[in-house]
Amino acid sequence: METLFIAAVTVLLVGYGFIRLRRADAAARRYLESGQDKPLQLAHLSETLARVARETRTLRIWLESPLQAVRDQLATDLTRTDDDVEGFDAVLLDASREVGLWLAMIEGLQPHERQELEALGAGAGAIRGAMEAENGAFERARLKLPGRPTLDVRIEAILRELTRIEAALQAQGHVYR
Repeated sequence: METLFIAAVTVLLVGYGFIRLRRADAAARRYLESGQDKPLQLAHLSETLARVARETRTLRIWLESPLQAVRDQLATDLTRTDDDVEGFDAVLLDASREVGLWLAMIEGLQPHERQELEALGAGAGAIRGAMEAENGAFERARLKLPGRPTLDVRIEAILRELTRIEAALQAQGHVYR
């Protein structure tokens, strides 16, 4: 009888893991199939600003996964475990770190390069402001704040700003090498 119970529990756990794996696979497939990004046009940019454009696109694409994780966390899920919550906290920490590293890269630019970014309309002020409003990090405790949009909406605003910066860097304006 004990062996039958252990076998049943094992089958249930494996089945649960398989279902979660299939859901993640389906979500990844949908994401990949919806890709509409055109290749970056970097020839008109200095090497440093081309790197900023690449890093901006990389961050924008990378943040889509934490955005989905936040949306999943906001949805009611009766099967959520402590491990899921800890994993979610790790996702938020990683997202905070990546945005912070991107902002540090912008701050590390030479003054004339930051001026070129501003002249192109690709300044990082809105993203810096958004992170300051988050007290420097995304936190599970701040998913829903009174009087403010939910965390997924706030992250989505950062994604829109990254998209805007990426587009501004694509415009072949008055940038000289």
